[in-house]
Amino acid sequence: MDLVKLTFATAALVYAVPAAAQAPDQSAAFATSYAAEAKADYAEAIAPIKGVYTGTYEQNLRLGWLYFLAKNYPAAAAHYQKAVEQRPYAIEPKLGLIKPLNALGQIEKMLTTYEGILKVDPQNTQANYWTGVIYLNRKAYGQAARYFEHVVNLYPFDYDSNISLAWAYLNLGKKAEARALYTKALLIRPGDAAATAGLRRL
Repeated sequence: MDLVKLTFATAALVYAVPAAAQAPDQSAAFATSYAAEAKADYAEAIAPIKGVYTGTYEQNLRLGWLYFLAKNYPAAAAHYQKAVEQRPYAIEPKLGLIKPLNALGQIEKMLTTYEGILKVDPQNTQANYWTGVIYLNRKAYGQAARYFEHVVNLYPFDYDSNISLAWAYLNLGKKAEARALYTKALLIRPGDAAATAGLRRL
């Protein structure tokens, strides 16, 4: 009887090893994926993540990035959106989501995503700046100026935010403020064509 028990115990161990070996190894999958991405082989980078896919935040974030690199923008947006829903207060999936939305020309969804970032992090530089750009392109100069002001307050010697805020002020008739910003832009980039043209308009 003891021999029978030993036989069954041994059999259990024999069958347990393959089962453990077949368990998804997420670390190995990510390592393989990174190696393939470094070679710009995005299909090969996606495959190991899909092979262990259980819908985790990390997997969705990774697939969002890889599908974006592969120019499969709908799939990228879908995975980033899942990551956003899984971590509502996280900034990284929202910034990731912006990329495929931009490629798809979904500006309104981009604006909503930026607004979502600013609810969590009102001082976020990227979200403030690009929200300002969206409103600037819509010629909503007052709204654009509010967002650019946030960036200029945080980074007073940043060229992009100064030149953008100057343009918004110029179109709002705030000539003195626009002149000061264009002048500052020329300190950052001496001889800059955009700043020079702005001063000429004034």
